[in-house]
Amino acid sequence: MTLNIKPYLKLARPANLVLVGTVVLIASTLFSEYPSIWEVLLTIICATFITAAGNALNDMCDIEIDRINKPNRPLPSGQITIKGAKSFMITMFILGNIAGLILGFWSLFISLFIATGLLFWYAYRLRHVALIGNVVVAFLSALTFLFAAQAFGDMKLGYVPFVLTFILSVIREIVKDLEDLDGDKAHDSRTLPVVAGETSTRIMAGIITVLFIPLAPIPYVAGMYGKWFFFLGIIGVIIPMLIIMIQLFQIRRTINYNQIASALKIVMFIGLAAVFLGRF
Repeated sequence: MTLNIKPYLKLARPANLVLVGTVVLIASTLFSEYPSIWEVLLTIICATFITAAGNALNDMCDIEIDRINKPNRPLPSGQITIKGAKSFMITMFILGNIAGLILGFWSLFISLFIATGLLFWYAYRLRHVALIGNVVVAFLSALTFLFAAQAFGDMKLGYVPFVLTFILSVIREIVKDLEDLDGDKAHDSRTLPVVAGETSTRIMAGIITVLFIPLAPIPYVAGMYGKWFFFLGIIGVIIPMLIIMIQLFQIRRTINYNQIASALKIVMFIGLAAVFLGRF
């Protein structure tokens, strides 16, 4: 019998893994002396494998909710068994943390005690706690910048992209909770839209977006990044965020949260490109 790997790739969420790998590569370009290929490869393996494990863990915990919100996901659709998902998760966690161990003590500390620890805490305690769960996921998403910068020798170089990625991720996680509102209500999950209501949650996401927009150009104004950061940031980040902000504040208008969440992921990729090109 041959193993069909496609459902496992879907379980790992390949778009997220590409985003994580891209973050590591961009972080490596922030250094005047480029890190060794071996360091870059190990950092990509560590970050992407632990991300894949975390995605599998969340799908295992959310299987009943996903039967309503996302019935085509590998677990609720029956493409993968819980046992298969668990084996995949454990394998990814082990291999990812082995890569962290090879990178050094602090890399292992971040990958094992911070990233892996928070992923389990989130999955079993925080994933349906209003706003706190969103903040934890956003922190983990942005942590890749700090992890990679530390692995390459200077964590401080990851501070600015960490902050920008964190705020964008908070907005996206709130929008994703809006998208999942029906399933979360059915299973009494205490997410922000369930606790505060759809309207209040949209306003909160809009307010965070308002706060993000003037922050985005600051690295250029401070002389940390060059003109390409500014131009690409205006066209590919600030303008789309203005449009998203307007849509969120148009309370009487029904909007497609899935489209907004997807647009925010694209904005993140463009933001990464701005950080990369801003170094030149």
